[in-house]
Amino acid sequence: MFEPVSRNILRWGTPDPEGDWIMYGHIVHDEQKSIMIDPPLVPGLIESTARLGKLEAIILTTLDHTRGAKYLNERTGVPIFIPDQVKSACVDPEAVLEQKGIREYQKYSDKVLFGLKPYRVTAESKSAADKPWMDEFALLVPQEYLIVGDVAIGTPDGNIITAPEWFPHNPPYPGLPSVFREFSKIVLNSGATSLLASHGSNIYGRLQEIVRTGKH
Repeated sequence: MFEPVSRNILRWGTPDPEGDWIMYGHIVHDEQKSIMIDPPLVPGLIESTARLGKLEAIILTTLDHTRGAKYLNERTGVPIFIPDQVKSACVDPEAVLEQKGIREYQKYSDKVLFGLKPYRVTAESKSAADKPWMDEFALLVPQEYLIVGDVAIGTPDGNIITAPEWFPHNPPYPGLPSVFREFSKIVLNSGATSLLASHGSNIYGRLQEIVRTGKH
């Protein structure tokens, strides 16, 4: 079920029912515990995860990626950690939580969470002066990997496209320069060299080069 990304990171995927791409989730684990990030629900997920060690938390990078979080929480009792997002042009956190029926959760912001360092990624608004265009989090797995939700996707030719939560489900995927600028700052500040994407391809070892040269 799981595909190894590194010694302590696994990912798994399932087709998105709304479009032509795969939804990926990630597990960061060691000998004792596992942390799920943006988990799509697939048969056997709970049993497969249990073999890795105790599941301690489910972390969402954006409330657009609730995915299987509610089911997993109800079946296992594992707490859900949601980003302290503001209402953006793309996501209304309160409306999402109400629609999905997620009532038990904890919020996180910029403090280290289960060894992962959150970085807030925001972009200017194109449609409203009182709220940003997007607002979500990237999670740094020390000291190399940056796990993202809808901030960026890797392309098959080894570059990235940055886009907010609303980008279309089917190729081609247009990017937003404002998101690239903000995401580049996060990459440079975090020192991350690899991108682990919730959609599209991963980028291994070249992330700093990509954002420095502006190739996207």
